[in-house]
Amino acid sequence: MVIVGGGMAGTRLAQQLVVRAGEATLDVTVIGEEPHPAYNRVLLAEVLAGRYAPEVIALPTPAAGTGAGVRRLSGVRVVRVDRPTAEVLCDDGRRVPYDALVLATGSNPVLPPLRGLFEPDGRDDLQALPDGVHAFRTMDDCLALGAAVRPGTRAVVIGGGLLGVSAARALAQRGAQVVLAHQGEHLMERQLDSGASRLLRRHMAALGVEVHTECRARGLRTDGRAVHAVELADGYALEADLVVLACGVRPRVGLARAAGLEVARGIVVDDELRTRDPRVFAIGDCAEHDGVVYGLAGAAQEQADVLARLLSPTPPLPEPRGLRPLAPHRGSAPDPAPQSPEGLDFRYTGTRALTRLTLTSTSGPLDLAAFGNPTPAPGDDVIHLTDATRNTYRKVVVRGDRLLGGILLGDLGTVGALARAWEGDEPLPATPLLHLLTNDGGS
Repeated sequence: MVIVGGGMAGTRLAQQLVVRAGEATLDVTVIGEEPHPAYNRVLLAEVLAGRYAPEVIALPTPAAGTGAGVRRLSGVRVVRVDRPTAEVLCDDGRRVPYDALVLATGSNPVLPPLRGLFEPDGRDDLQALPDGVHAFRTMDDCLALGAAVRPGTRAVVIGGGLLGVSAARALAQRGAQVVLAHQGEHLMERQLDSGASRLLRRHMAALGVEVHTECRARGLRTDGRAVHAVELADGYALEADLVVLACGVRPRVGLARAAGLEVARGIVVDDELRTRDPRVFAIGDCAEHDGVVYGLAGAAQEQADVLARLLSPTPPLPEPRGLRPLAPHRGSAPDPAPQSPEGLDFRYTGTRALTRLTLTSTSGPLDLAAFGNPTPAPGDDVIHLTDATRNTYRKVVVRGDRLLGGILLGDLGTVGALARAWEGDEPLPATPLLHLLTNDGGS
């Protein structure tokens, strides 16, 4: 078996395959483009902030079982998938055969259309960025930023989503003078409503971060090839020694598209995380299931676990039987998913994701938890509590006995029973909801 991608999804899959293999024979090759050991990408901001050393966030190395072995090729890039011969071709000339191929290629940072970002020849890749301009996606990005920042460094972060907020907070903790420029109406608009965002913005200000919303960056001003300012749409310029691009990510689908696999926003997979080719699968940030690209660590882990159950030596891998038509609308194969002898279903049905973030400052931590859709429909119940003196914000949307969405900010301790009810799509506990919102989440 070959796994293309040595990040969180690919490493988790390798770990679970070894655990489940037992004494069965199973050879796994993980091909990772980054030279570093696999690491927890969620904690990169903590490395940038100086809280953790890079080795602290390394993921456990899959331990070989009695019959299972894992070979990891680091610093190697797969350049082509040869489906007729069932091989992947690497940039070092190697050809690696596979019985089953898993694409866990992750995602690339989105590079915004800024004047001055690239040379006139139009080469739009990360290697062509001006000096002082950085993406924030990989360990190399993190280490380069960490080496460049000093107390008093003028840093501009473009993008006020989860990644931009995390990067701005980390740079501020390193002593940089940080300006966060966000084109949207409020910070983290995918997770937060305007009320919660106002509280987050106050907390960012307490960290020393200057926040500008509804603020579009138009271009970079450079001196030769070194950045010295970010130009806004209104002509105002933000002086900068460092610029961080945190404008979202885009699934890496080039290998799949070149191999003739179906690609929409991500690599289209069915409920078995299988592409149109029965021996090629996709998980993590690059995969699109039922029209959704999750781009979240929790979803990648859940997909890896499901696929490990499917691909473990019992039941065996499917025999080649040509390309299977995908069912219309859902993108699912019509074949029933295989089941274990105990009757457990190996299908992936989606992830009910919960976003967590902790921001620290001299005034104390601000915990954030967001899940589902916090915008109610007619007939939904909304519980909304705000305490400005304690910097807390609680909002949940309920339909019947089920949570539809929620935003919790403040010193949460733990999300507890609310998180369990959401992630498991379970009925709310009998404990009064007001108690769950005003205490520790019912843990």
